[in-house]
Amino acid sequence: MGPVTGVLAPYGVPAAYDTLMRGWRSHRLGPVRVYPYLEYDGIYRTNIFQTSTDKKSDWVNAINPGVRIELPIAGRHRFSAGYLGNYFFYSRYSRQNHLDHNANVDLAFNFRGGLSLRFGNTLRAATEERSAVTYRQRDYLREVPYLLATYRLSDRWKMQAAYIFDLLEFAKWVDRDNNYREHTGGLTLYYRFWPKTAALAQYIVSGRTYPYDAFGNNITHSGLLGLTWDPTAKLTGTVKFGFTIKDYERTLPGRDNTPASWLMSMQTLYRFSNYTTLTLTAQHSLQEDVDLDANNAYRNTGLFVSLNHNWHYINAVLYAAMSYTNNSYLNDDIEPVTGLLKRREDNIFSVGGGISRPFTPYFRLRLDYQFANKASNFATYSYNEHKVLVGVQSSF
Repeated sequence: MGPVTGVLAPYGVPAAYDTLMRGWRSHRLGPVRVYPYLEYDGIYRTNIFQTSTDKKSDWVNAINPGVRIELPIAGRHRFSAGYLGNYFFYSRYSRQNHLDHNANVDLAFNFRGGLSLRFGNTLRAATEERSAVTYRQRDYLREVPYLLATYRLSDRWKMQAAYIFDLLEFAKWVDRDNNYREHTGGLTLYYRFWPKTAALAQYIVSGRTYPYDAFGNNITHSGLLGLTWDPTAKLTGTVKFGFTIKDYERTLPGRDNTPASWLMSMQTLYRFSNYTTLTLTAQHSLQEDVDLDANNAYRNTGLFVSLNHNWHYINAVLYAAMSYTNNSYLNDDIEPVTGLLKRREDNIFSVGGGISRPFTPYFRLRLDYQFANKASNFATYSYNEHKVLVGVQSSF
């Protein structure tokens, strides 16, 4: 249900510690394990430009090659590197063809005495597809180096510190105002009061700068309290609530220069049985729209639900998923068609499902369907789209 194109794909969040693992079969080359992967998908899309009128449909051929290597170090540590390609070839609108590249290196150390370190770098060189919002394809580079340090103070107390640098760079000069650099630091303290449950307190500070649009530069402070559950429990994940405030370095008339909001972050998985799981992700936060002048911030509320079932009688995996997102902008903006000044409100709903089944140890078939509907009070930004995907995955 996460984005497959655009500046967040394929991670969904900037700070994704993702080794890009897709293959399920491995080969040993000396001390290294290699996981190769290749997928082909035929995708029928009913509205490839996501427009409210004059919709264009097309059959898209998608090829996704991938490989991941993993090297154990001294039995306790691990180095991994991965690559995943997302190559899109349109049947009728071939000018929309693009090749997206994702790479990640990750190094994890687990020392005796309760200290663990993890650092790496995620890189995406890709294309944001043309839509009613941007009107054109936009090539970009996104790079996210990260560092995570965890120290177990005692059997009950644990402290974690994190640093993330997020760089977004568009290729064309016309899009340079959307480029940004963001430094984020966080400190979290955990207290385990039950065997599989811990309370947490977290503080996060981030500073974002726009090299070609200094009116968007800002600093954000966030504080959260929550609970986290052990990965071996029936309910796992983290739930956090808090408050955030954003402070722009420069004052603009007509803009809320110190917007604030309550915060929520929920990432949970509930195991009904060995065959059925329910995943729930929810959030409420302040976000920034890099496509708008002076960086019009908005409050984002999102809910993502997925039910997964392993139908062992036919050796198939099924899922059903839905999502709802509300983006409520804080400041007035000009609607492109009418020229009226008003506050933008977007509501995005998505529902879908799919099934996958292996037919040899090396190949799996998949069938997916998704419907998405975006309702916006900026009329040209509303759209709906059906997607049907038929694909084959291989790990050899």
